[in-house]
Amino acid sequence: MIPCTLRQLEIFIEAAEDCHFVRTANRLGISQAAVSTHIAALEKHLGKRLFIRRRGTKPVLSSSGFALLAEAKALLAEAGKIRALTASQDKPCASVRVGAGRHLLDDCIKRRLSTFYRAHRDVELECDYVDTLERGLQLVKDGRQDLFAFTVRKRSGYRLHSEVLRPVGFGLYAGGELSAARHASPTELAEMPFILPPEGSEACNMVLGALLEAGIACRSVAARAQFIAVAKDLAKQGVGIVALYETMVKPEDEADLVRFDVELPTMYRMLFRAPRRLDRRIERVEDFLREALAA
Repeated sequence: MIPCTLRQLEIFIEAAEDCHFVRTANRLGISQAAVSTHIAALEKHLGKRLFIRRRGTKPVLSSSGFALLAEAKALLAEAGKIRALTASQDKPCASVRVGAGRHLLDDCIKRRLSTFYRAHRDVELECDYVDTLERGLQLVKDGRQDLFAFTVRKRSGYRLHSEVLRPVGFGLYAGGELSAARHASPTELAEMPFILPPEGSEACNMVLGALLEAGIACRSVAARAQFIAVAKDLAKQGVGIVALYETMVKPEDEADLVRFDVELPTMYRMLFRAPRRLDRRIERVEDFLREALAA
């Protein structure tokens, strides 16, 4: 038995995903000091360094950290089964299935889940990443998800009940020497290096389409990044220009990222569900998502 708490393991797993304690704290809705305290306590229990920390750089998982990560995930999975068994012997929970894009799920929904659970102990949310709009809509049509949230370019034309939660500004950002080009024209920007999502992905097609709509025919790809945090870090280093929703740029990013003058088309956060009568539990989750995603 590992001499530590499940909460310490939960914090460790989240921190290992980010390798950035401030980002982990913001995502979980706790303080950076709390994250550091949990990690330090876990390291003390195990007698091993789980992260390599050097001044001026982000923490990196040590070999001991990598070894613990798989073990910690397995242990928490077993703990989850025990919790589920205990709950089934107590008051039954109704399950509502929610799908969302990675940014919406990580930065908006997950960090508010504890508040929802405190208020609605009889409802359990099953939250899943959905990587494309088409797949999410099909999951709802097939009845495999009750609700689906995604950021899209158009507000209508879907064969589902749809609701616009908020418009989202979409802009170009860069750091380093490239930030000096913030006033560049679309023609000038077309010759500059860009950081794009993986080639052929829906995210990449969306970014390229938005650039073209703003008159920018991207000719130079400096790097491709699957994750938002990686794309932002590359942009801060001056590797290239990156297209970001305004909600992806956090206060801690503003010192290193400059927004360019050229505006990309506005996007829309949408909530989808099948056009059928809702029961009360889904209505409560809908209300929760409206509040979490309207901010």
